[in-house]
Amino acid sequence: MSRLKPLSASTGSATSVGTTSANTSLVSFSGSSQYPGEENESFHVRSTYARLDAEGVHGDGWDPGVERTRGGPNAAKRVTIDMPVRGGNFGQSERQFLSSLDRYGFMDEPLRNRSESRIALIPAAPLRKIPKLPSKSSIPPGTKVQPPPPSFGPSTDDAPGPRPPPSPRPENEEGQRFRRKEDERVGKWMQMMRVSKRDQGGNIQTWEWRKDGQGSKLPGRVYKGIPDRWRMAAWWTLVEDNTRKWKGKGRATVPSEVLADEYRHNIDLPSIHDVQIDLDVPRTISGHTLFVTRYGSGQRSLFHVLHSFSLLCDTCGYCQGMGPIAATLLCYFDPERVYAILVRLHDVYGMHSIFAPGFPGLLESFYVQERLMEYLMPDVYKSFQRNMISSSAWGTKWYITLFVNTVPFSQQLRIWDALMMDGRDVIVIVSIAILWAFKDLLSDTRATFESILSLLSSYFVAEDEDAFMRWIRKILHQPGMKAKMDGWRAEWTRLVAEGKSHDALL
Repeated sequence: MSRLKPLSASTGSATSVGTTSANTSLVSFSGSSQYPGEENESFHVRSTYARLDAEGVHGDGWDPGVERTRGGPNAAKRVTIDMPVRGGNFGQSERQFLSSLDRYGFMDEPLRNRSESRIALIPAAPLRKIPKLPSKSSIPPGTKVQPPPPSFGPSTDDAPGPRPPPSPRPENEEGQRFRRKEDERVGKWMQMMRVSKRDQGGNIQTWEWRKDGQGSKLPGRVYKGIPDRWRMAAWWTLVEDNTRKWKGKGRATVPSEVLADEYRHNIDLPSIHDVQIDLDVPRTISGHTLFVTRYGSGQRSLFHVLHSFSLLCDTCGYCQGMGPIAATLLCYFDPERVYAILVRLHDVYGMHSIFAPGFPGLLESFYVQERLMEYLMPDVYKSFQRNMISSSAWGTKWYITLFVNTVPFSQQLRIWDALMMDGRDVIVIVSIAILWAFKDLLSDTRATFESILSLLSSYFVAEDEDAFMRWIRKILHQPGMKAKMDGWRAEWTRLVAEGKSHDALL
């Protein structure tokens, strides 16, 4: 990455940001300056976020705020004065807003912003049956075969009857049971993790798994759901573990402290994606208190992370799927660590190929998914063939955002718990789990193109999150499953090389 020099240095004074002549740089409040070749609108966006980092924004965390960057540099002229950032006690408006939030900081979860799509309840009953993968490694594309119907093994640890998700507000008996269970699980995680490193001030920097046998319980406890107060420590440790095991080369091998310095340096560099990032920021997880205020601390952090990440890879640059992923991470980490995790996801977890132009990793995932469909749900696969349903018509959003805004936040977090431990295979199996739960509807002879796409475009709420995650774990950890998935990926690579990949997908 070339290190550009600004056209002129800022004096640091409170100079207004506006339109200037072609030979004069735009100077922001924060000390950043316009770079050669940087468009005025892009610099206006970048410098506005930098200025508001220094000034703050009134009502951050509860007030919607005002627009400042849409419409180019002249938009700044419409904002003449800012209300001061207020400290001290909350007012009535703040209290009313805060009382409406769920335990994760969302307004009206899980039904927020769901007017644009239907809500589908993932039934628990089908998830109590675990299909066994046939022994045959693959079905070559174009081969007409009749796979045997899947056999089922018992699911011994499923309690009979559906269990609805616990209430996020622990005011009733169900909520009290949830709190007791949560406290018990917190204690178990406390016994499983210990502090690995502290900074000079004694603050915890990293954690590690205990060496006294508690670590062997990790997979089961991850799939049962990491307690929310341990999620930051657990996710970071899982990502670092997978990074150490990774055999590749790239920025992911750089220590997190170096990546933090890289993030802070990149903030002041220009990016050709800044205008688009600014357009996407206010509509990313907008129902969360961290992101509800225009140019509030959450939106500014999201912009800075996406801006810095867009400079990481010349191939990927920026795409919309990055925003919801970064926003979820910002709910738990500071921006420097979010940037570091995004780098690890890009390299170690294979998101580079998902984000790259043409989405080659997405097509590869679709191929693996379809091979599993063909084995485990041949009737569903045939129904999709009959109705000409392509995986890209419904699965793109699932993969490119890692199920953000497709399932409730609590359910998404549990998917991510598994993802941080087991990698990208988890997303394929989650997709298969949803198809499996609705296989009777999807394979019905009366199913149509419209009815199938309508169902698969839904906002999915699991009737029983525990049953949903158990199904995913048992399928993914069946003997030979990961090897078969890797084999299908190699098969896809060969088909791409031979120019036959187009005919290999639904």
